Amino acid sequence: MIKKINSFLALCLMMLLISSSFAAESGEQLFLNNCAECHQRDGRGIKNIYPSLATSEIVSGSGVDVALVMLIGRGEMPSFAGSISNEDMAAIINYVRNSWGNEGERISATAISELY
Repeated sequence: MIKKINSFLALCLMMLLISSSFAAESGEQLFLNNCAECHQRDGRGIKNIYPSLATSEIVSGSGVDVALVMLIGRGEMPSFAGSISNEDMAAIINYVRNSWGNEGERISATAISELY
C-alpha cells in the first residue's frame, strides 16, 4: 500500500514538473506571438518607440502592475482584455518577469481575473 502511495506521489510530482515546463514554454511562445513584434525577442524593445521589458521598473515591480498594463493598455500598447485568456496573460507575465535578467514572483490567472 505504501509503495502505491509513493508511486502515486511520484507520478503527481512528475506531472507537476512537466506542467511547469510546458507553462514556461507556452509563456515564451505566447510572448513571441503577441509581444515580440514591438518589444523584440530579447525584450529590449525599440529605443524611443517601444519600451524595453528587460530594464523596466514596471516589470520588476508588481505582477499586478504588469497585468494592469496588459488589461488596460498604455501608450501605443493595446488592451489585451478579452483577446487572450487570463491563463495566457499570466503565462506571458510570468515569462517576462523571469527573463532577460528579470526576477519576479509569479502571478496567477485568478489574480488577473480579480482585477476586472
